[in-house]
Amino acid sequence: MGVAHIPSTSKLSTRLPLRPSLFEALGEFRMPLEATVFWLGALTHPWPHADADNRKVILLIPGFMAGDVTLAPMANFLRWLGHRVVFGGIWSNSECPRETMRKLNARLALAYEKFEQPIVIIGQSLGGVYARELARENPEMVERVIALGAPIRTPRDTANHAVAAFARSIAMLRGRAEGCLTEACKCGLILSDDSPGEVPSTNVYSRTDGVVHWQSCVDNSESPMVENVEVPGSHIGMAFSSDVYRVLATRLALPIRPRLRLAVSNPNLGR
Repeated sequence: MGVAHIPSTSKLSTRLPLRPSLFEALGEFRMPLEATVFWLGALTHPWPHADADNRKVILLIPGFMAGDVTLAPMANFLRWLGHRVVFGGIWSNSECPRETMRKLNARLALAYEKFEQPIVIIGQSLGGVYARELARENPEMVERVIALGAPIRTPRDTANHAVAAFARSIAMLRGRAEGCLTEACKCGLILSDDSPGEVPSTNVYSRTDGVVHWQSCVDNSESPMVENVEVPGSHIGMAFSSDVYRVLATRLALPIRPRLRLAVSNPNLGR
């Protein structure tokens, strides 16, 4: 199946909360099959490799309860394309969002200083929510954001019932506020659903997502800097999906933004 694009101007329902059905939740068990299919489809695909002038530096942020290790296959793939990869330094993405954002801001600043170029941030699920927030707070440090199955509006209210209950349990076990990851959280951090402003963002979603409702992953801001891309498959499987990897490869092959702006302002450049 190909990758289906839905324009940012699509009038999608914003009625919340909507959660994945039980059938969709059970569909998450197809992830091993998706990983196998990826390797079969990857062998013949003409992947765009980066040259020395267009190598990106990529920060990877895992999903809820997941750690950096879950994105290791993606990291190896991105390195194979010629890009440089740094991890978020997350063992389990289940800490207070305020504390997680503090650490990720420091990680982003360190990568920006080390490589001396804006960073591409790729986040899966909750990691995508954090990626967009990082871009809003540090637009000068971020080249592009790619969010994979990220519930950009009310994460806990759009997750399936099992995941929502687990999130509440983790918050209580860690002594966190009952409203963690909601606007009621006492930590004071509000994760905005606004688009990342001047930073281009790609929001990848699947209508058969069994963890969060797909409509919560779509940016309806109508910003020209935003695109919503539909792929087939499961929520967890996005870390291994050949369709997702094609989206990543094509977006990473785009010119680095300052160079793109220069080309637009001077149409005779490069002729």
